[in-house]
Order: sequence, then C-alpha cells, then structure tokens
Amino acid sequence: MEKKKKFVKKLIISRRRLASFTLFEKDSCDVRKLLTLVNALEFHTLYESERLCWQRFRSQYFWEIDCQKADEKCFKNNFRVSREVFNKLCELLNGLQKSNTNMREAIPLEKRVAIGLYTLGSSAEYRTIANMFGVGKSTVCKILLQFCNEVWRILAPIYLKNFPLTREKIEVLCQEFEILGFPQCIGALDGCHIEVHPSKEDATDYYNYKGWYSVVLLALVDARCRFIYVSCGSPGRCNDSQIFEGSSLKQQLNECSHLKEVKRNILGVEVPALIIGDSAFKLSDKLMKPYPFQLSQNLEQKCFNYALSKSRRVVENAFGHLKARFRRIGKGIDNALKYANAVILSCCALHNFLSEHNDVVNDKWLKALQSVEANRSYPEEIIILADQSSGHNGEEIRNAISIYLSQKNCCNDEDNLYNIDEANSFLNVEEEYTFPSGETVCNLQDIN
Repeated sequence: MEKKKKFVKKLIISRRRLASFTLFEKDSCDVRKLLTLVNALEFHTLYESERLCWQRFRSQYFWEIDCQKADEKCFKNNFRVSREVFNKLCELLNGLQKSNTNMREAIPLEKRVAIGLYTLGSSAEYRTIANMFGVGKSTVCKILLQFCNEVWRILAPIYLKNFPLTREKIEVLCQEFEILGFPQCIGALDGCHIEVHPSKEDATDYYNYKGWYSVVLLALVDARCRFIYVSCGSPGRCNDSQIFEGSSLKQQLNECSHLKEVKRNILGVEVPALIIGDSAFKLSDKLMKPYPFQLSQNLEQKCFNYALSKSRRVVENAFGHLKARFRRIGKGIDNALKYANAVILSCCALHNFLSEHNDVVNDKWLKALQSVEANRSYPEEIIILADQSSGHNGEEIRNAISIYLSQKNCCNDEDNLYNIDEANSFLNVEEEYTFPSGETVCNLQDIN
C-alpha cells in the first residue's frame, strides 16, 4: 500500500512539472516525453508481479509434461497418430506458426497441431479440451478451424489431387480392384451421413428420415480404402444418387477420355474403366450396380452381386476408419454448420495422409465406433432410379462382367450365393490383399 501511495505522489509531482513547461520553452516536448516514459516504467515495475486483466493462469501440465513423457501407445490414443507421423505433420503445417508479440508469447506450433488433432479425435467439450491444454475455450475453437483449413490447403493437393485422371493412374486403380475380384473398376462410390446441428431456419433441409440432422459425405474410394474424390455439404434429406448426378465427379468421369482408352474386351464387349455403387445409383457404362434381387436369380447374377459387394466394402471401411479415428465426426459435429464442411474435408485429407504413412487404425477405436453406431439408425437408399447409359449399353457391360466372373469360378458353391443384402453380411470376415507394390491391406468388416 505504501508503494502505491509513493507512486501516486510521484505521479502528481511529475504532472506538475509537465504543466510548468510551456510550449515556447526549448526542448519542452522532449522533456514531456522523457517524464512520461519514466512514469510508465515505474508503473510497470510496481505492477509487473500482478496478473493483468486479460491473462488468466491455466495449468498446462497435460501437454508440456504428461504428453512429453508418454509412451508411443498413450500418445497415439490421445492424438490418433503416432509420434513420428505427428512430427511430419508439424513440418508440413508450419503455416500455423505464430510470432510472439510484446504482450505475450504465441502458442507453439506443436501445441497448435496437438490441439487440432486432439479435438478431432475426441468427442469432449471444448471447455474440457481448453482446461487440459491450458488455453481458453475460444482459443480451442479458433485453433481447430485454423488447423482444418491449413490441413486442407497443404495436404489435399498432395494426397487428394486425383482429378483429372491420367491413364497411368487409371491402370493402377484397375489393377488393384482386379486383386479384390472386380475387373475394370477404379473406385467404389457411396455416401455417408454425418450428424450436424443446423439452425432452425435450415433444420428442415438437413432432417433425414431416420429422425436426426445430417450432411452427406459422398466419396469415391480406391482399393486401399483411400479417398479419390470427396464432396461434402449436401443436406441429409438428399439421397446419394441425386448428389452424384449433380456433382463434379460425374462431370469429370464424362469428360475423361482415358476411361475408354483403358478398355478391356470381355466376352466380345468393350468394357471401359468404371466405378461401382449400390442399388440407389443409375446403371450406366461408367457406373455398375447390383442386379435387383429376385428369387429366380441365376448363377451369373449372384456371382456379379457377390463380387461387387465384396469390392464395394472398401468405401464402407474408409468411412468406418474415418469416423473411428476422428470421433468428432463419428459422434456428430458440434461446430456451426458453416464450419462443418471444413472439419469433414480436413479429416478426409488426414485419412489419406495417415494411410500413406501406414498409420493404422486401432481395433479398439473400431469397436468403440460400433457401439456408437449400434444406437443410431442410418438412412437407407430405398429409391431405385431408372437405369440409363450412353455409348455402350450399361446392361450389356454388366451381363458381360457377370458371365466373366461366373466363369472364373468366383462362387464355387451355388448354395452359398445370396442376394446383395445377404452378401454384405456374409462378407463380414477379415481378409488380406497384397498389391503389386508389396503393400498388404486388411479388408475389415463393415462398420456402417
């Protein structure tokens, strides 16, 4: 208290000195500036030990101490990536680094990346995450959006830049799906509903018929469960086929001349490179879908449905791995709707990045996701759209592939052949496939 009284007294004296100077005195301005600076320094010295109003002490024990001492398993459980991949990610995302200011030190780059990964990999509230890292709740929200935008800006051009397709890329994709059992396929197409919280004005559009609000992630996936194409943001009331018909993916497929160049003669039919989907899509020369279920299905049709369903599991597995690793997506995004797309797309880019670096998904994460999915009903595609094709007849191509698959003895026991829905459940087994590059991919059971 005495210090404060002395300082106030000095301040009064200095103000009187300042008032005694006139504008006409020599160097009066310099003297005023000097006295003002002296007062500011004395004020800082007096109060430097006291906390300023915009600073709040928060414990930073979790990141600065616990995470630095944690073993590899504990680190990956917290941040969903290995420590080695975490360091590589920090090198790529150096644009997140901020400079120190005169008022405070900036949050280090590694801590910003850690906050972003932990927030995506956890369903905890932002307040809880803020307390763990010793930052404010608003800081967590801000860092998350900055992290997602930087991930998409840096990683998407490297790990998600597949269009326009080149002839070499198409040939590699077809070879990989040939190993899975389906010829001339470059990718599996499907949509995934992700829960969001829209405003009251937009709620009707995002309300799916299962009774919750969602956006649709439409994705084309290769044989290694990596995303080739992603489109996000369509309201939950839309079905997958409607989204595909209006997407840039269909336009890219129609404009890609290499798809017809990489053709293959199957039983006298020129089959171009194509994609596969479920019954909700339209059959065309660029998209194959299963035969409609009939009690009188022949052997060729059963073989075709079996092979298509078996190969199409990669897109279901990709969605499952995505939601298991990033629980913020699996349990529902609580960000504002305008930021939901950035969060989802950045997770897709991270999925490809981690797959490229062989950072596998933990089995416990998949089991935890299954328990969550068991309590949630997902919209099913119940609209069967009329088939249409351009150029080669889609039905002719499908018939040729079905006969080809049956001749390959892909189904040895006719009694074990089921319709497409039963085939999906029949395929819930774990298989490993080795690709020409030497990489072994485990095709896990369906998650959705």
